[in-house]
Amino acid sequence: MPDPTAHNSAMRHIPFALCLIAVGASVSAQESPFAYPVADAPSITATKNVTYGSSGTVTLAMDVYRPSHPTSPRLPALVFFNRAYGPDRAFYFYTGWAQHAAAEGLIAIVPDLRDDTAADDFERLLTYLTDHSSELGIEANAIAVYAGSGNVYTALPVVENPKTTRVRTAVMLYGTGPVTEFRRDLPLLFVRAGLDRPGVNKAITELAALAVSQNAPVTLLNHSTGHHGFEIFDNTDATREVIDRIVAFVKTTTAPGYQAALRAGLAEATAAAFVITGRSHEAATAYAKLAADHPDDARLGLAYGEALLADSQFSAACAAFETLRHKDLGARDRGLPAARACLMKGDGDAAIGWLKTIPTQYLPTEIETDPAFAALKGRADFHALF
Repeated sequence: MPDPTAHNSAMRHIPFALCLIAVGASVSAQESPFAYPVADAPSITATKNVTYGSSGTVTLAMDVYRPSHPTSPRLPALVFFNRAYGPDRAFYFYTGWAQHAAAEGLIAIVPDLRDDTAADDFERLLTYLTDHSSELGIEANAIAVYAGSGNVYTALPVVENPKTTRVRTAVMLYGTGPVTEFRRDLPLLFVRAGLDRPGVNKAITELAALAVSQNAPVTLLNHSTGHHGFEIFDNTDATREVIDRIVAFVKTTTAPGYQAALRAGLAEATAAAFVITGRSHEAATAYAKLAADHPDDARLGLAYGEALLADSQFSAACAAFETLRHKDLGARDRGLPAARACLMKGDGDAAIGWLKTIPTQYLPTEIETDPAFAALKGRADFHALF
């Protein structure tokens, strides 16, 4: 198996012991056990070497771990994205994880994913899992992906590809990947090992912040006392609590109700992301449709007016705020952007009128010297407000 440190600079500082996760090791499972004890054999069923596809003369297989007594005919699937093939995929780190996931009510998939063609192999795997979901007992709309360490570099861009819609949630541990645009329909859990190398943790924090700035459904979980590969290197209650939260995240975010809510709010979440990232024209266009579809939603109307203002559509913004005059909104939240929009349109009287709608105790005093209101500084009625 490949060295996970070969792909990006953040991973070059990983100590040698961590590489055991991706490249295998002579360390026995007894010396470095998975943090949870191996599940009792009767509680799970493992089906090995299930063929899921082929590439040329190469047959691709997977090991499937499931509860012996499932609580439902269809269960969420957790795919372990590890670049390994043949016997190497049975590395004890992943078998330990798979056994535990199955014991917790998930169907765990440990597949062949060859290093140079992992993305293509993964696509074949997704096709097989969805086409054979019934016989596997998998809920086809509840497929999750786990990747750790250097595997994140390959897995993260794959799952964040907008076309990879069959993946409904993802968990990325102590690693980063080259992603600049995050899906807003993919719940993502970043797990940070607090005792990892500084460069790795800095990269994770920056990537999680980027996802938040794009209003993506991202969660950052920090295992402050965990080392890189804590599932086998830190056999503690704190580690087990983090593993529990990973399993709970997968179950929660693949549940039908959560997925339905995520999709129902996707258009508004996307519009909000345009605002945060400074894509004002796209924001105005997105909010125009939302406001038209929901004319009684004052919050959408306010967001639409603010987007028009940011896009320098001052006349349209001034008009949009006028429709909100008697809506149930905070006086300052509505009055300040409305005043700015109307003033930029050239209507100073309307701007003063909007400022007067804000109770004195809520009118920021710095507005009197704000350059945005410079055109009003010669008016006595403007200074009288303060």
